[in-house]
Amino acid sequence: MTIKIDELQKIIILLLSKLKDSKGNEVEIDSDFYWDISMNEIYNPYQDPKNITLGQLSSDLEEIYRLVEKKEDAIPYDLKRIAAIIKAISIENQTSF
Repeated sequence: MTIKIDELQKIIILLLSKLKDSKGNEVEIDSDFYWDISMNEIYNPYQDPKNITLGQLSSDLEEIYRLVEKKEDAIPYDLKRIAAIIKAISIENQTSF
């Protein structure tokens, strides 16, 4: 599968804009800790995952916010952090835009 980054960026901006129009500039997330399945197991539906750890949204958010001031500090792992945050937003704000 090929992912077009430009198209994905446009869609993410669209969805965040619609969320902002609907909910305002801030959304509340009640959850903090989440289950994190190892990257070697997450896409293997034929075996139950054995390497499950805990992630923490507040920690992910803190790490992401550092990029506002220091864009050059961005690392690929930050995509994982953003994904966890967006997933939490999608779960806790399932109303229509």
